[in-house]
Amino acid sequence: YRVYIPEVYNPAVSVPLLFNLHGYGSNNIEQEIYGDFRPVADTACFIIVHPNGTLDNMNNRFWNTFGNASVDDIGFLSALIDTLSKGLNIDANRVYSTGLSNGGFMSYDLACGLSTRIAAVASVAGSIITDHLNSCTATHPMPVMEIHGTADGTVPYNGNGLFAPVDSIINHWAQFNNC
Repeated sequence: YRVYIPEVYNPAVSVPLLFNLHGYGSNNIEQEIYGDFRPVADTACFIIVHPNGTLDNMNNRFWNTFGNASVDDIGFLSALIDTLSKGLNIDANRVYSTGLSNGGFMSYDLACGLSTRIAAVASVAGSIITDHLNSCTATHPMPVMEIHGTADGTVPYNGNGLFAPVDSIINHWAQFNNC
């Protein structure tokens, strides 16, 4: 993982932590450049972590949002919060996740499976596995943001049987959050 600490960071003051998760086949360096929050972190004072997902059998990095039992990314990201909190003054109530495509899927999985530690999520061109949405066990109202094109051919806006339609995701969270 790569950590970005803004120059204005003061170790005496707790600050938010933002996960910025790469898409399938990408990596943390590419995501740091592509979804560059560093200028925002410098003015708003938050720490960014860009972790790497696991390599699959074709050497593509991925986040386990499809149920590979040998990869526990929720456990990994939870442990990463613990590790970072040992050396940095992280506000445990302000841990956020965003991601592109597969990273967006993982952010939704964190909203459901690690909601005791995640305050809000944003997904860019991501979705959630329909079964995961139906079994989501978030423990608090979860602010979410979805940025998604209706012509997306990789992660279809209207879903594909495995991926939930974006409208279903937004409706789920609107109902869950009593909006």
